[in-house]
Amino acid sequence: MRLTEHVTLVASGAAGFDLTDPLDCHVYLVTGATGSALIDAGAGRSVPEILRHGRPDRVLLTHGHADHSGGAAELARHGVPIHAGAPVGDWMAAGDEAGLSVDKGRAAGVYPPGYDFPPCPGVRAVRDGDEFDLGGGVTLRAIATPGHADGHTCYLLRTPHHRALFSGDCVFHGGRISLQNLHDCRVPEYAASLEALARLEVDALFPGHHEISLTRGGRHLTAARDVLARGLLPGSTT
Repeated sequence: MRLTEHVTLVASGAAGFDLTDPLDCHVYLVTGATGSALIDAGAGRSVPEILRHGRPDRVLLTHGHADHSGGAAELARHGVPIHAGAPVGDWMAAGDEAGLSVDKGRAAGVYPPGYDFPPCPGVRAVRDGDEFDLGGGVTLRAIATPGHADGHTCYLLRTPHHRALFSGDCVFHGGRISLQNLHDCRVPEYAASLEALARLEVDALFPGHHEISLTRGGRHLTAARDVLARGLLPGSTT
C-alpha cells in the first residue's frame, strides 16, 4: 500500500488493515535514491510477503515487543542488518521472552499459546540522534522515546518536501498512547518522550497500529502534549 512517494505499508495486522498476519504491527518500507529501510519487522509469519517488496538495506525497530520484532530473525537470515535501541538487542539475542514481555502477551491472549520468539543475535545498537541516509535528500533520524518500553525509538523521516514520524507504540492518532502493565512501561519517561515529540514539525504520523495520518500529523503530537499540560495522561489504546 503506497502511502507517500517514499513510504509503503508492506505489512499490517488485525489492529490495522489486515494486509498480513493478524499479529503484525504496521511495517513500513522507506526508500530513497540509494537505500531503503524497514520500520519494524512484524511478528514473524509475514516475512515472505514483506520481502516481495524487495530486500531492504536495514531494519529499524521501534521496540522489542514481538509484534514489532518477531520477524527480525528471519530477515537477518536473509542478510538484512537489524537495529534497535538498547537493551532490546540483548533481549533479542537471548530470546528473552520476559525482557520482551512475550510471556505477558501470551498470558493475555495477545500471542497464541504456540507463539515463540525466535532469538536474533547481532542486533546493532541505535542511539538517540543516529541518522540513516537513504539518498536523494531522504534521511531517518532516531529519537529515543522510552516509556511504552525500554529502548523505544521513533524515527523522523525527512525528505526534500515532506517530514513524517514513525512513532511505533509511543503515540497514535488522536494523541492516544499505549500504557501496559509491563516491567519496562514507565510513566515519567513516557511523559518526557511525549513532550519532546510535540516539539517536532511533521506532516505525517505513521504509528505502529491503527489509523495513519498523511497530513497535519503534528496535531496528534500536540494533542498528547496538551493533555500532559493539564497534569493528565492521554487516553490509552489498550
